Amino acid sequence: MEFEIYTDESYITGERYRSIAALSYKADHKDKIYNDLKILLKESGIKEFKWQKLKDAKYKFGAIKLIDYVLNNIFKYDIRIDIVIWDTHDNRHKIQGRDDDANFERMFFHLLKTTLKRRPRNSIWNIYPDQKHGIDWDTVHDCIEAVGKRIEYHRTLFGDFFTDPFYHIKSFKEIDSSKTPCCQVADLFAGLSVFSINCYSKFSKWKEQRQPSLFNTENITFTNRERVRFEVIQYLDQMCKKRKLGVSLNSNQGFYTYQPKNPINFWRYTPQHENDKAPTKFG
Repeated sequence: MEFEIYTDESYITGERYRSIAALSYKADHKDKIYNDLKILLKESGIKEFKWQKLKDAKYKFGAIKLIDYVLNNIFKYDIRIDIVIWDTHDNRHKIQGRDDDANFERMFFHLLKTTLKRRPRNSIWNIYPDQKHGIDWDTVHDCIEAVGKRIEYHRTLFGDFFTDPFYHIKSFKEIDSSKTPCCQVADLFAGLSVFSINCYSKFSKWKEQRQPSLFNTENITFTNRERVRFEVIQYLDQMCKKRKLGVSLNSNQGFYTYQPKNPINFWRYTPQHENDKAPTKFG
């Protein structure tokens, strides 16, 4: 079985949370999905969807159309979106001289090795990350590939056996997201993930102000960009609940998926052990 996977990241300098999102599906559907997304974006008057441009009605409706397309076809095309989110203020990252490029490489590795292993064993993969300067993609590729080649030994009551390899990498190539609609979908979900956490307190107050109330509440002014993004966050939350995809928004003050096997998986990375520290520029 062959799969395609496209990735993009989201972060704003100075903000606490960062993320990488990965959109994957069966390779048989590549042309169909590409063409559908191109038409959808063209009909929305959007040449390239970027999270940073989501601040007006045109991009809001474009984002909603992208969400609808993914959720409406999630089982038809065997789509997954996995998003890893990390907290730059936790004890892994809040260290002197943190090397954010090297840390991106590690987070990309964690995301890809986990996502690829959620598909059937022995699957074949074509991996397409968005272009990013300062990343040692050759080493990242080699590390992911090494995990995929592992063969596990098991001893049971019925005898000993070895498992198939986890996966095989057929191609690994940086691409230009401006020409790749699937990367733009990944960019949307990466942006939604960190914004939903970074701005959850404001989002909650925005929701309160939209509800009729007998009690006086603090009147807060929101920017047009915030209102547009809050509407998209609320829409994704409602649609995931409608389809019972197991995505939570309120219980963890931002998007979170309790069952990682679910097709929309918001994963907040936590340190795996006391020596799990972000790499530094000091070596």
